[in-house]
Amino acid sequence: MKIKKLVMIVLVLLSVQMCGPEPKLDYNVTKSESYKISEKKMKKNSLEVKKGFEADNEKFEKKVKESAKSFIENMVAKQSVSGNETFADQAMKQMAVNMIEKGIEYQKNKIEEIRFFNDEEAEITQKVKVFSNNNGSFAKITENLSINEKLPPSNKAHLLIFCFKRVAEKLQYKDTEDMMSQMEKMDRKEVFSKLMKGISEVIEDEFKKEENYTEMTTTVSVRKVNNTWHIKNLDEQIKAVDMLFSSLANSM
Repeated sequence: MKIKKLVMIVLVLLSVQMCGPEPKLDYNVTKSESYKISEKKMKKNSLEVKKGFEADNEKFEKKVKESAKSFIENMVAKQSVSGNETFADQAMKQMAVNMIEKGIEYQKNKIEEIRFFNDEEAEITQKVKVFSNNNGSFAKITENLSINEKLPPSNKAHLLIFCFKRVAEKLQYKDTEDMMSQMEKMDRKEVFSKLMKGISEVIEDEFKKEENYTEMTTTVSVRKVNNTWHIKNLDEQIKAVDMLFSSLANSM
């Protein structure tokens, strides 16, 4: 009797798993008129589409980060005097890389609709909020970008000042004069570390502001390959990223 009861419990659990409630989705799921599929199965399949799309999207974003970082490093190396990066070069490079990484991190994507055409083809419509800095705050910040050479003779490093006042506030100094005074006592490595921390926090503040974003609607085609959904022509898109940065590098 115990074995029979155990078997019945297992069967009930399996039936609940197979015939459980429909998943709650925060997007619409539609299909072409010619595609014959039940509503329940279509919604279930949409979860696999979403999973595959997000995995490919992460792969694409990683590639953009890598290519952009490599591009920035090469440009800074080309412009450095005698091939040696100055303190300012390093800070500018770190700042640019930080902006790219934060831009991707804070980009807001929301799937609005998944539309099926058949068992292996679908289309994803999403709302994308991208950083546009419409209010010009970054432009105002970079107007204050300068290199200060008031460090003591014993320290030949140049001190990069980015949004002087805001960085000082982030680093919890009384004011910019206090920051300069304190940093004159530090070695190059500590100054660089502190400045990058302050710059990073100032940049992050801008990326957190809703008014700095523009919303657009994009449509992406996806296809099922070997039981996994993928962005159509993803490899070609990744190659296009490489070609873009290569072209930019050759034109500068």
